[in-house]
Amino acid sequence: MKKILAILLALTLCVSLLAACGGNGDTENKDSSKNDETVNTPDSGDNQQPEDTAKQEDTSDSQPDLTPAEKIVNSYYSYGYNAGDMFMTYYFHFYPEIAGLGAVYYAGFAMNQITFSGTYEVVEQETEYACWPDRATVEAAEEGAAPPTGKAPYAINFYDMDGNLVDTCAFDGDNLYEDMEAITGIGGGNAVYARDLDVENSAFKTDYDGEKAAPLLSLVDPNDETATLELLVNGKYNDAVIMFVAGTYAMNEDQSVITLTPDSSSDNGATVTKNADGTYTYKSTDGTEVTLTVVGAPKNLVYLYKGEIPVPGADVMGDLICELYDDGTARLYASAFGSSFDIDSADSYDIDMESYVITVHFKTAGDIATVPYGVSMDYAATGIELFGDVNSTLSMVTE
Repeated sequence: MKKILAILLALTLCVSLLAACGGNGDTENKDSSKNDETVNTPDSGDNQQPEDTAKQEDTSDSQPDLTPAEKIVNSYYSYGYNAGDMFMTYYFHFYPEIAGLGAVYYAGFAMNQITFSGTYEVVEQETEYACWPDRATVEAAEEGAAPPTGKAPYAINFYDMDGNLVDTCAFDGDNLYEDMEAITGIGGGNAVYARDLDVENSAFKTDYDGEKAAPLLSLVDPNDETATLELLVNGKYNDAVIMFVAGTYAMNEDQSVITLTPDSSSDNGATVTKNADGTYTYKSTDGTEVTLTVVGAPKNLVYLYKGEIPVPGADVMGDLICELYDDGTARLYASAFGSSFDIDSADSYDIDMESYVITVHFKTAGDIATVPYGVSMDYAATGIELFGDVNSTLSMVTE
């Protein structure tokens, strides 16, 4: 999506959500508009904005004998409502286990504008939740009322790609109870996400198809920048090393051997092996071998600055981090709840060797200079996507 479109959408989203939230930060689904309707049991009609089906009680399906741990595999759990002219969508997509990687999930909130991905596990553990059953209940509640509480027999543990626990929510197989703090989106918290029983005809289908699977590993032939291989966290890959091929992959336990299986039997597969020097050897089933290097391999960090930034839709502060690298570039990003969001970047920075003032030539904010000896910098920029105006003092981290 083009940047200007994203900014306009973010602005529209903020206006709509202000109407939807009713000004109450503790119950972000609070809605003072009687025109907003909820869909937390996905619609089985066309992809137009659906009628209010939030009060459907029967979320059972044709697989009553499956356990919640079995139901979740390859399933979508969705929640949505009309806010003015927009149909706000929120959903989780749970993939089957990928060899060497684990069971992967994707979460797309606010029409895929806020995304999360990682691995998950379902555990049999009674878990409490605090969720509004539907939008109408929110509207009928008194100002400042807390969402109803309950218990579910299972829980879903969400992890980042390094295996660190990020958050947990209650689960019963048919419904996911999203009252999390780390994995949530503006307007989608304290809500019941229902299992979508008809994905192809769902009101959420357009957003499902717009899923933004994050890259797990990106490789390139250093002698040919068009020869690339990208592994996505959802178990799929895009191979353009020899010719373009799409398919699925599997890895061994330490992720040093990757097997590529094309979607079409007429295409060549490949085996990709990690070498001791960090490069990868790509060997196609037709015998072609190519040495690949990691795209965006970690640079050496020279200077690190850290400040704070308000997290949109949450009454918490995230970290605002500026990293200056040994190749002369810089990156400024927000970090919160295990995810990072790019704020600004620079292709170069200068250091005055007399005053030790560092001047970073940011693409958005322009030139920003530190105080003498680089102790701190004041960053200011307007119209940053999702975050709006950013003003923060960042201090150098020395340990």
